Amino acid sequence: MPKPTRIRHQEPDYDDFDDEPSSGFETEIRQEKIRQLVQDLIGRWYWVALFVILGILAGFYYLSKAPEIYSAKSTLLVKQQMGSVMAKSDQVDEIDLRTDDAMNTVAQRVLRQDLLKKIAARPDILNLPGIIPEPVNWLPHWAQGWFPDPKEKQLEAQKAPADALPNLIRNWTSVDVRRNTRLVDITVEHPSPEVAQALADAIATEYQTELTGVRSEGRMNSMGILDKESDEARTHLQTAQNALANYKRVLDTLEELELREKAVLDLSRKYKAKHPKMVTAQSDLNTFQQRFLSEFDSVRSSPVDRQYWEDHNSELTANGSDDASRLQVARRLLVARQSVLESEIESQTNVFNSILTRKQEQDINQQGTESEMEISSLAELPKRPVSPKKPLILGAAFIGGGFFGLIIAMILTRLDNKLHTVGQAEQVTGLPVLAAIPDIPTKALSQATRKRKVNLDSIPVARRRWDPHLVFREGTSNTTFAEMYRVLRASVSLLGDEKKRKVTLFSSALPGEGKTTTSCNFAIAAAQQGKRTLLVDLDLRKPSVHKNFGIQRDTHPSGSTEILAGQAKFEDSIYTDTGEKNLHIILSGKRAPNPGELLNATKLEEFLKLATSYYDVVVLDSAPLLAVPDTRILAPMVDNFCIVTRAEYGPKGAIRRVISLLRADDNLPAGIIFNGFLEKKRLIGANYSYGNYQTNRYGKAYRYGYGSYGSYGAYGDEDED
Repeated sequence: MPKPTRIRHQEPDYDDFDDEPSSGFETEIRQEKIRQLVQDLIGRWYWVALFVILGILAGFYYLSKAPEIYSAKSTLLVKQQMGSVMAKSDQVDEIDLRTDDAMNTVAQRVLRQDLLKKIAARPDILNLPGIIPEPVNWLPHWAQGWFPDPKEKQLEAQKAPADALPNLIRNWTSVDVRRNTRLVDITVEHPSPEVAQALADAIATEYQTELTGVRSEGRMNSMGILDKESDEARTHLQTAQNALANYKRVLDTLEELELREKAVLDLSRKYKAKHPKMVTAQSDLNTFQQRFLSEFDSVRSSPVDRQYWEDHNSELTANGSDDASRLQVARRLLVARQSVLESEIESQTNVFNSILTRKQEQDINQQGTESEMEISSLAELPKRPVSPKKPLILGAAFIGGGFFGLIIAMILTRLDNKLHTVGQAEQVTGLPVLAAIPDIPTKALSQATRKRKVNLDSIPVARRRWDPHLVFREGTSNTTFAEMYRVLRASVSLLGDEKKRKVTLFSSALPGEGKTTTSCNFAIAAAQQGKRTLLVDLDLRKPSVHKNFGIQRDTHPSGSTEILAGQAKFEDSIYTDTGEKNLHIILSGKRAPNPGELLNATKLEEFLKLATSYYDVVVLDSAPLLAVPDTRILAPMVDNFCIVTRAEYGPKGAIRRVISLLRADDNLPAGIIFNGFLEKKRLIGANYSYGNYQTNRYGKAYRYGYGSYGSYGAYGDEDED
């Protein structure tokens, strides 16, 4: 039989192909990928919806737990009296401060630690109800007993409010300069509106009182204030530098000690404890430990920083004379003190340099200045909380949940290795989809039969034996299930002249994808069109055609095996009692010990030549392509080669591998039959379906993974009947 002319198909998008497509084709493929990605993401809308709901619930939970914060604001008016040294009169004018830096400096001085300590020590502040807010327990009520009560921290803070309050007030307070004005806003945010108002007023009045007291005592001009602050900064800086210099020797010893500890650790990975190198290294380490403790005891008894060590003496003596414990505590306290001193030195250096810069500006301008400040307005009792902002929180929860759900959907789409839609099948294979056949549940077929009130006794005996999924029968032949096979019949007929393209082969990449059911239904559809149709079971390893028609395998004396082996004639092997008028079947015959050797090209050509001489349509059901090589031998001899692939079943790599093998054989299929897809609203149209019925998955899902198709000859080892 001459090899039929193949139809050229669009090249699929494979990473394995060496040929580079044109730029226009690449653009088309890219657009198709984007369209498919968007469609897949829309198909996973429920993930986005789920996380949006979770995000909104989290937002409501946060709002239910987060305390309401009230904001109170006091305003200061900053003045500057300036008398020019060139003036001939005693008149002075009030003018704006000339630089933003000067205003910012004034604003930052409001939050000085010493001023905050004065405010925290005031009795009217200490006695405010709720000055230290209740800690928030973010756990739900049913889980709050699982962890220690955070109120313990609150009780600890209340034991020493004078120490805790200054830092808390700093956290609650913000100081801002209004743009292009001399107004400084002191804003306090607190869960209690009364506390917020009292603190804002206290900070404003205390700062004004401080400046007024300084002016009344010494009428200090701005240069004098800068001189005083520079002296204080210099004193603090020198004290910190002297203290740090006092620790230099013991810090150097600590560095040497750490090097010895590292050396011992490195040697312990190679040698045991009694190894000479380990003994030497350990002895050296012990020496440095004793040396460190000795130097540490010496420096902490020095008068330079004695107060610090007296405050921490209890920690050093807590473990008695245990050297290991003393070493650990000493190292921790020494490193902590070094960090504090270095931070203090850096801070005081910045303050000192800033003051010197300001003094230089004063000297250059030859002006005597004196700062004044008055309260522009005191805080009002806030009536409404400023946070949490419900619309903002819920909006952020909505957007965040949607974004996270979209990320999850994209990850799942990326990890998804199954075919779900016709578009995916065409994109992966580069072949047209001849028909999209939905999953056919037996329950739906039974309902259709009962709805049409079919009299089972009127059905021919042979047809009663049919498998329920052969849909061209009384009660189901007018359903959309049967219509899909008619669509397949029409698609195959449009591949070319039916008189010259009689032989149609159905196969699949993996077992269990529905090739036999498709072959049988296609053959019945062709027979009901009035065409003499022959269905041949050429799956010699695991035949299934006889099961679909309810025929015992040994009912007929011969089949495909006997014909190809030369043990029976073609005419004697035809089974006619199929239940369909124009349909005949050639079963697989007896089990063949060597099915691969029976598929001889010459014998197959003779077999198909006889079949086409007697019948208008010849349908071949062959073995899966990746399981055994049988179908690759048959493919060049048929007119219409079709691949059946089941939705959400085999991996994409399996069908890609099949197309790659057939491309190498120059036997690309005519098209794909997309079988067994689950009808979903989001897929209506994407699978060319009508969408007017409900479906459920039927049958057993065989788990054949990519790369585990079995060796040649292993396919079909199971019991046949």
